[in-house]
Amino acid sequence: MINKINMKFVEPIREKSKIDEIKKILKDDRNFRDLLFFVAWINFALRVTDLLELKVKDLFEDGEIKDFFDIIEKKTKKENRIYITDNVKKVLKEYIAKYPYIIINSENYLFFTKNWKSNFWRRWALEIMHKLVKKVWLKWNYWTHTLRKTWGYQARKNDVPLEIIQHKLKHSSLRVTERYLWITLEEVWKACLDLNL
Repeated sequence: MINKINMKFVEPIREKSKIDEIKKILKDDRNFRDLLFFVAWINFALRVTDLLELKVKDLFEDGEIKDFFDIIEKKTKKENRIYITDNVKKVLKEYIAKYPYIIINSENYLFFTKNWKSNFWRRWALEIMHKLVKKVWLKWNYWTHTLRKTWGYQARKNDVPLEIIQHKLKHSSLRVTERYLWITLEEVWKACLDLNL
């Protein structure tokens, strides 16, 4: 049984090589549904409940992949514009090649169960997360919030301003974003050594 956990202790995936390794494992297994789920989750930075509610109509229009879509987040009730990155588009094309029937009905859930008309549950996402982190030998506290936190962590590592990260994650304040990104003492120490004024 999986116990509830305090989200502030959930780890992001800190090494980009681990993200690439997970994508490679899923692609080599030809598991395009889980690959799309992982790539969309990490790029959209949505809460898992919002991600699982996505339908074909959110990402496609007249059979073509959109550049973005807007959603109202369940938890915050805030509108969020989600940009469909090139990596997501690439995987979407592979996904549709494997499951061409999914885009026939715009009301189909993107992450489908056997009957195409119902979506998966949060528990399924958690099981995928645990399976993937084990395959790449990550050992710490990975949960359904991991990939949302990974987006924030990787954005910060790529010098995206905290205000932009706050806006993307729809946090109520910069302080929430700072806590969310869980800056470690090791990172502060490295920053001091690198700056070395």
